[in-house]
Amino acid sequence: MAEQKDIAQVIGVLSAAFPNFKPTELTAEIYFQTLADIPADELKAAVLHCVGQSGRAFAPSIGEIRGAVAELRSFAANVPSSYQAWEEVQRQIVENGGDYGKPEWSSPLVEEAVKRLGWRTLRMSEDATADRARFLQCYEQLVERATKQEMILPHVAGYIENRREALTAGNEIKQLVKGMSK
Repeated sequence: MAEQKDIAQVIGVLSAAFPNFKPTELTAEIYFQTLADIPADELKAAVLHCVGQSGRAFAPSIGEIRGAVAELRSFAANVPSSYQAWEEVQRQIVENGGDYGKPEWSSPLVEEAVKRLGWRTLRMSEDATADRARFLQCYEQLVERATKQEMILPHVAGYIENRREALTAGNEIKQLVKGMSK
């Protein structure tokens, strides 16, 4: 995880690359609070990735840096593009299209999209154009959601988890009351 010295280096890089970037002590504190959960090497690579973007005139926001981390993680994990994923599905239909075929997917996201659309449905369909459109839409939504979930701030993730627990507890109480009224 990034330490204060790593954040200071990041701010130094951004200040050198973007002369109009004028960080304050508060800037450093906010950067630390919102970027410290990212390993230092990933954070530095993401900042350099942002600095190297063509046409960038201003320092990246914290959200842009976190987005760059997610993008680099996706590249490192070799997450297929939506069209590569569809090509993989088509290849698996040919290789494992029978009722007993067991496809192997390059990514859990491809597997989840196939599961949601139905492996048998995809294999048996006669409308590849519509299947492709539905698959691409589903897969892109799954990738987007996974990316957002991966880069959520730890404080926000804690809030979400607490809220889920409260909602679950509320539903359990409702179920208990409902069961008692019968």
